[in-house]
Amino acid sequence: MNTLFINGNDEENMKVAAAAVRDGEVVAFPTETVYGLGADALNKDAVKKIFEAKGRPGDNPLIVHIYDKSQIDDIASEITPLAQKLMDAFMPGPITVIVKKSSSIPDEVTAGLDTVGIRMPGSDTCRRFLSLCGCPVAAPSANLSGSPSPTSALHVLNDMDGRIFAIIDGGECEVGLESTVVDATGKEPVILRPGAVTKAMIDEATSSDTGSETLKEGQTPKAPGMKYRHYAPDAEVEIIFLPEDVGEDDILIPETEGEDGKDPLKEMTDEQKKKLFNVASPFILRCREILEKNPASRIGIFAGDETRILFDRTGDHILLSHINFYSYGRSGLVSAASHCLFDGLRHLDIQKPDVILAAGFKGEGLQKAYMNRLEKAAGKSGDLPSRPEVKRHEMPLEMFKDVFTASVLFVGDNNTARSAACEKIFTEMLRSEAPFCREGDTSTGAELYAGSAGLYAMEGDLPDKRMCDALDECFGMDLSHHRGVRACPSEYNDHDLVITMHDEQAFAILNSFPEAEGKVFSISSYAASKGLVIKDEKGRVVSVSIPDPAGENMETYMHTARALKAWLEILFPYILKDLGAERL
Repeated sequence: MNTLFINGNDEENMKVAAAAVRDGEVVAFPTETVYGLGADALNKDAVKKIFEAKGRPGDNPLIVHIYDKSQIDDIASEITPLAQKLMDAFMPGPITVIVKKSSSIPDEVTAGLDTVGIRMPGSDTCRRFLSLCGCPVAAPSANLSGSPSPTSALHVLNDMDGRIFAIIDGGECEVGLESTVVDATGKEPVILRPGAVTKAMIDEATSSDTGSETLKEGQTPKAPGMKYRHYAPDAEVEIIFLPEDVGEDDILIPETEGEDGKDPLKEMTDEQKKKLFNVASPFILRCREILEKNPASRIGIFAGDETRILFDRTGDHILLSHINFYSYGRSGLVSAASHCLFDGLRHLDIQKPDVILAAGFKGEGLQKAYMNRLEKAAGKSGDLPSRPEVKRHEMPLEMFKDVFTASVLFVGDNNTARSAACEKIFTEMLRSEAPFCREGDTSTGAELYAGSAGLYAMEGDLPDKRMCDALDECFGMDLSHHRGVRACPSEYNDHDLVITMHDEQAFAILNSFPEAEGKVFSISSYAASKGLVIKDEKGRVVSVSIPDPAGENMETYMHTARALKAWLEILFPYILKDLGAERL
């Protein structure tokens, strides 16, 4: 299936998508909370397609979305006075109200329960689409089951391309956490899933003392998010709680540069410095603990701006080379953290970290809703259903506001075997891992390249046939089109990073061109600069050496090809970071 990608302002194609929903297809659409995956709620066969697209367990009910309150009578068999109060107070808005369902709603929507969740989104694009559909639309979040919910059309595209009829792009979701779900079948409201509509707001609107419900073993959940961990990235997630004295209005570091070039840290009071240290130091200490156990660990950090600034101030280049940041704004701003949580978890997870360290909040209201999602992502509660593997998708460069280019040059002696193989292997890695963006800026795309050259190469030399055969045999890669390039100052200047096959080659380049200091490394010295060192049985550091296979047998060439690929796979995230890019 070819999935249509529709701009939310494209009225004609919105009508096409709405007609597809009426015809039994599935369409992803934006709401103010997260993107939904919608089908005609009255068509059980269409609803089944939602579960198929998501890989969603059948005992997880769906929410029915409406554009007008007049539709409620067709969905509900009973509206209690409590439900009416909630609907009057918060619809349209980020709330789902659980009521007794009508016979028109199939069991596939409600997982066999006699209740149904009704939601009237506040997003103008969403309500316009729902009105074009002309039917109640059943929809969970538009992600593969188990993964973080989508808050942008790109998130949906990554998960659902080829699985559904269309995706409507309405920009980033305003709230970023799914709706509050409230059971209103009784006399008192019961929160089944916390969200932006908080307990205090519900209590005020209903003059009640709202309770909450947890799922008992074997019980079918009344609302999504009660049983399954559908907020979990592939990486392990650890929560690092912020100090309770850090409030939403705290600006721990006003700016990276003070007035008149003064360092703002030096202008801070001892109390301010203490608060800043208490916020950021647990992240730094935990990262160092992780790297002490495994120097090759990759770490993602979801935290406030101040934490990133303090990491940068450490000047620990090895530590920083192992980390990908996602800053959500001021550390104490839970609304910003909530808005960015799913986007942050998704973006960090794409960088393939071993662990994600995420800021945690203590408190009620939005803090509780945020922690509900984060604790599930961290595996504190909920079962994790199996889910299909997420595919990488090409992203047209015109979708970025700006684009930059960066490249790495691999240098050997003759540019017919090892360096040529590195260029080919790394190019294939870039192709398989694309798209890329500027590190910390998803609006700027990155075009990344690999090149190769030889210190003693003859221009246009053909590649070593045995290396061609080895790459083809081991990885199905075709090196036959490669032509030799002579290493020279213009080649070094044209690339952002230069990596040689062994130490002597790097020394030779730096002796002749000392101005290239800082961008020229051997494979061994580059790995060592990232804290990745190999030691012998006596604990002595040894150099990474991949001998030239020239004149050797085919088995040696294949061993060389595998060794080069293994090292490039290890070094890939570090090279990516040094090129100023990250996966998108």
